[in-house]
This record gives sequence, C-alpha cells and structure tokens, in this order.
Amino acid sequence: MKLEGYIRMHTDFPKLFSEISTDDDRRSERWTGVETFSGGETATTRVEMLARLVFDTKPPAGGHQQDDLANEMASFHKAFSDADPSYEQGARQDQILAAAVLMQYFSKTSKAAMAVITTSCNGARKAALPIDLVTAAENALSQLAASRRKRPNLREVEIEAPELEYELDFSSAQVNAPSTFKDVFDQLAAAVDLALAEVVENFNASTKLLIEASKKADEELDMLSWVFGERALLPDQPFADIPADQKPLVLARDLASLTTIYPGANPVPALLARAGVNCTGDLRIVDAVNAVTDDWIVEALKNRKPSPATSPIHFALVKRQETGAGDSWHAGWAAITGIDLGAAMSPIVLAELFFHEILWLS
Repeated sequence: MKLEGYIRMHTDFPKLFSEISTDDDRRSERWTGVETFSGGETATTRVEMLARLVFDTKPPAGGHQQDDLANEMASFHKAFSDADPSYEQGARQDQILAAAVLMQYFSKTSKAAMAVITTSCNGARKAALPIDLVTAAENALSQLAASRRKRPNLREVEIEAPELEYELDFSSAQVNAPSTFKDVFDQLAAAVDLALAEVVENFNASTKLLIEASKKADEELDMLSWVFGERALLPDQPFADIPADQKPLVLARDLASLTTIYPGANPVPALLARAGVNCTGDLRIVDAVNAVTDDWIVEALKNRKPSPATSPIHFALVKRQETGAGDSWHAGWAAITGIDLGAAMSPIVLAELFFHEILWLS
C-alpha cells in the first residue's frame, strides 16, 4: 500500500513535507489526507481558504465569522485526522499541506492557479515554502490556456457511414404465416436503432467540436477587433485618450470582459501592451486605484465580492469607493490586506494581475 501511495504522490510533495518531517510513514499518511481533500469539489471558497493558509495572509484562513471558510477549514483538518488520528494542527503543517492540495488542483481548475497568483500580488506576499509555488501556478495556467485553445482535428468531425452488424434468424419464420416474421423484423429494427444511436452520438460529438472551435475563433476575433480598433469598451473612448495610470485597470477589465474561455489567452500581456499599457516603470497599486473614475469603479465591482486575500486590487477599489479618491482609504486597505502601501510593479504586470483577479471573481 505504501508503494502504491508513493507512486501517486506529487513529485514535489516529498520536498515540501521534508520541512515538517522525514518520517516516510507520516508522509504517506499526510499524502492520503491530501488526496482525500483534493478529491472533493474545488469550490471557490475552498481555494480561497487554501490560498490564505499558504500565504499566511492577514485575513485568516477561517475568516472573520465566515461560516463558509470556517467549514472548509474544518473539512481540511478532518481529512488529515481521518488519515492519521495522531494528527495535530499547526500553522506550518497547515501551510505545507495546503500548498500540496493546491498543486493537485492546478491540473484540474484554473481558479486554483489564479488564486495563488493573485494572492501573491506580484511578490507583495510571499509563501515560505521550499518550492516556488507561484511559478508552478503560472506554468500550470499557461499550459491550461494553451490546451483549452487547441484547435480540434477536423478529421474527427467527419461522420462515417454506420455499418449494420446483424444476422437475421429465420428459423421460426414460415412462408405462409406472416406473423412468424415479426421476430425477424424486430431483430432488424434493433440493429437499425443501434446504428442510428451511434450516428447521433458521433454527430453530437462532431457538433460539440465545431461549437468549441467557433467559440475559440469568436473570442480571438473579438480580442483582435478590440485591440486593432483602439477603442475602450468602458469608458467608450479611444485608447489614446485614456490616462496612462488608468490604462492597466481599464484595459485589463475590457480584455477580461471579452474572455469566454478560462484561464484567458496566453497572449494577454501582448494584447495589453499593444493597446497601450506601459511595460516599463513602476506604478503603485494605490495610485492606479485612485486614478480610475467613480463610475468605472461601480461597473468594475458590479456582482463581485472581492476578498482582501485573493483579490487585493479589487478590495482596494472597494475601500476607495467607501471614501472617494485620495489617501484616506490607504491605511485601512494596507491594514486589512497586509500589503505595503509602497507595493508597486510595472503597469503591464499590474494589468495582467488585475485581469486574473477578474477571472477569479467571475
């Protein structure tokens, strides 16, 4: 059993777990807990809780009187105590095991990788791990983006004529008794039904491939029309008329609104750069948030509930909306998120980060 569990084990887990223990049996038991917990539904709340554990964020993993986060936290601990009754909770162990669960999720859902990237906030928060979880998340996101935009093989769309495979049994049929041929016709009808069912199944599969290909083409065409049209969707004005410090958030929101296939296209940074987002220089998060208009913030936050942990830029918009532009909201935002007010990055990095936050919150 131990060998079987080890074969399934993520290649980075031994290195991760070595931070806690070198006991092979204990490592195997913890991996059982990882498999059990990661085998469940990858709900957004669950990923949120795990990201908070990994980055030891100021907002606690169990939330502030937030039953959904508290329940996920309890389920997390139960998975490991069920695998090993001697399991004892601990901040460092929780961090390591949460990272292991997220790595398992990377291949299943883009949301897990996006949550790691957005919570890190371009290094404003760091996870004290023996592996580079953020780079692993970025690689996973890139691979998912490429695989989900791969064009179908058009040869698979062609439906071949079905072959009726049957052998009619005339042993009970009598020439002068037509009713005795009923079994023969029933056999033929059953064979035809099977063939038609196969045709319908293949037709539906081919139609699905064509719909997916059309969806990919439509999304790419919309994005190209947007970037070459050089006109923002919100506000409705030319790219050139948008102030430079507004462009990262404004254009990232535009591009996210055109994204229908998650986790977004790999050329997103190139499209944002082509639209006019600067690739050099530094822009503070608080300055970018102060730059956008009140009306734009209202639209950007519509139907979204930003988390101070996994969507700190959107949460900054919330704090800015409460008090208006200026620096009156800065201290509150920094205190809640744990991110330094001086946190800055190139406008293009900020735009891509905001783009990922939008998809994470969608």
